[in-house]
Amino acid sequence: MAKSKIRNNKAVQTVALAIALPNLAFAATDDVVSLPTLDVQAEGSTSPYLQKEASSTKRTESLLNTAKTTQIITAESLKQQNLLSLQDALATTPGITFGAGEGGGGYGDKINLRGYDASYNTTIDGLRDPALYTRSDLFNYEAVEITKGANSAENGAGQVSGGVNLVSKKPKNVDANEINVGVGTDDYTRFTGDFNTVVNDSVAARLNVMGHKNQYPGGPEEAKRWGIAPSITFGINDATKTTFSYFHQEDDNDPMYGIPNYMGKFISGISTSNRYGYRNLDNQKITADIATINIESQINDKLKLNSITRYSDIDQETTISAPQGTYCLSSGLTAAGVSCTTPGQYVVSGPRGSYRDTETKQWTNDTNLVSQFNTGLIEHALVTGIGFTQEDYTLTSGGYLYDSNGNALSKPNMDVYNPDNYWHGATNFRKTGVTDGTLNIYSAYVLDTMKFGPQWLFNLGVRYDHTDAKYKSFSYSTTTGAEVLANRTTSDQKDNLVSYNAGLTFKPTENSSLYIAYSNAQKPTSYAASATCATGTTCDVDPEEAVNYEVGAKWQANPDILLSAAIFRNEQNKVRVSDPSNTTTYALDGKNHVDGVELGAVGKILPQWDISASVAYMKGEYDQSIADSVNDADYKEGTEMTNIPKVSGSLWTTYALNPAWKIGYGLTYQGKTYLSDVSATSTVRGESDDYLLHNASVTYTYNQDLSFNLIGKNLSNEKYFTNIRNSGWSTVGAERSAVFNINYKF
Repeated sequence: MAKSKIRNNKAVQTVALAIALPNLAFAATDDVVSLPTLDVQAEGSTSPYLQKEASSTKRTESLLNTAKTTQIITAESLKQQNLLSLQDALATTPGITFGAGEGGGGYGDKINLRGYDASYNTTIDGLRDPALYTRSDLFNYEAVEITKGANSAENGAGQVSGGVNLVSKKPKNVDANEINVGVGTDDYTRFTGDFNTVVNDSVAARLNVMGHKNQYPGGPEEAKRWGIAPSITFGINDATKTTFSYFHQEDDNDPMYGIPNYMGKFISGISTSNRYGYRNLDNQKITADIATINIESQINDKLKLNSITRYSDIDQETTISAPQGTYCLSSGLTAAGVSCTTPGQYVVSGPRGSYRDTETKQWTNDTNLVSQFNTGLIEHALVTGIGFTQEDYTLTSGGYLYDSNGNALSKPNMDVYNPDNYWHGATNFRKTGVTDGTLNIYSAYVLDTMKFGPQWLFNLGVRYDHTDAKYKSFSYSTTTGAEVLANRTTSDQKDNLVSYNAGLTFKPTENSSLYIAYSNAQKPTSYAASATCATGTTCDVDPEEAVNYEVGAKWQANPDILLSAAIFRNEQNKVRVSDPSNTTTYALDGKNHVDGVELGAVGKILPQWDISASVAYMKGEYDQSIADSVNDADYKEGTEMTNIPKVSGSLWTTYALNPAWKIGYGLTYQGKTYLSDVSATSTVRGESDDYLLHNASVTYTYNQDLSFNLIGKNLSNEKYFTNIRNSGWSTVGAERSAVFNINYKF
């Protein structure tokens, strides 16, 4: 009853917070008048939303002169919009959708980028972050960088669709401290601290801390987490500097599975706040430990060495009860209109009380040398590097819903409209399986950017990756606890991968560029050190392959705004498809493509007006989806691909009314997306609804150290799904919410 009351009063809470901020500000009117010089950016200063260069040591040119689409969400943009998690940030990027957590496939950030799976394409400071888990907080990151299109030459095997790079906060050579306290609707409470101290001329240290809890807006799920990230740099002002950093975060969350849907649509009569799991069993606990050593050495004016080494240990422990089963409505029909025998009842099935403990450990290093030299009239910026990664993956699976003898317990039905989401029976944990995987990657690459006078640039890159993966899978009897030897499997896979890219850039003026680019990517079955290869059915298949074609233009209309436009095609010409002629193998006979246009604008329009906006139109199509050896009809051929919104885009803009007051407005639009494919028996396809979200903010700056910020999200209280499993379950998008932040610098 209490939670329901909170949800019913959302509008009142939002208005109350909106009223509170101006009253607090007007109480200090005299102070404002006496402070004419506040944190207002003068003309010619850098916009807080525009980052002109990517963080990668493999890139030697600015975004203006780089022949690919890269979107950078800066720390200030994250802060102004209160984008806390990786999914929050990526939701503001066109062309990205998110998959639902699967009981057997793991739970975490399931990212689809430009139509292709990018769940394992996340890097931190350019190094792979291989685990599948929920990256719930960005408190220790300066920026989120999204590179679109095949990008294996730069970031390694698997970057078919592009990738996401998180840029860690590092010590700075100035003293700077900031604390932020936030409160809001849905029991939102948050504290972050960022403390940077210059110890002496050579040493600087930084500490970032975070504590957070909230209830999901509009839903019953709760989240709690805390984190700490110290770092220290030796040689902060020297030609050679070494940074040691450590990151630790712990999460204690409810899994976000949401409610049942039918073909991507809401089911009439089912409340978005319902919970169909077991609240006393279901849980998600994450422990992340990441230690990094980063060495940068400017050997001379023409030569720089970069080396980064990392050890990480990511453990995610989940107990889930996915809302899978038969939903028999009071009419005696399912949402599909099929007759059912239990009116008003949810007949549960699928994983209930299912336990997974996944731990991914990694040792990795990337070292490169950036050299600048001339060959005749050609200027070179040459990056040569090597890398090594070792990833160890362990999955322990089991369940709690067994009796004392290890026999599976029956699960009672639930009221479909008012589910009893508390498990009242016995709980006895039984282990059902263990999977171990090891993946080693040995890499070498050469990337060269050549300048032919002031107007022409040509970049060319090639990368070699050797992957060596080994897997073991064991299963156990729930009644005896002994291993079922007949089910033990072992497998291994080795691949030699060659990736490349090429781009030609013409600069009509110093502040503009036109480019054409071509690149490829290869994705082996062993790309993710996980259980996907343990069955032995996919391990002998060669890597999938994709290519990317892109034509684009960029214009720095003034020193602090960058406009961009790109036309692209992502083409997968080698896709794994099952081979009915041999059910134990797959064939690389699938083909598909995604065509699109993307526009972007980021920076400062006027001294007091900043903007970050992007929009994309995309259409994907299956060219072939069955093995060449099959003579049956290819039902998917010529149809549109899944997980691709035709139109998507976002806008965030702020305007300084005067030195004290700033207002912000944003919107996010996601077009309709196909969720299922046609088949021999049905041409009806699941399709999500489109949605448009409105957000806004008001910021009051009391003085150069103290400011207050009110952020309202989903102001129109739009009902929509985010992570969707077709004809299964979907996470309901966050309802209207508000957060009030106090920011203090000292």
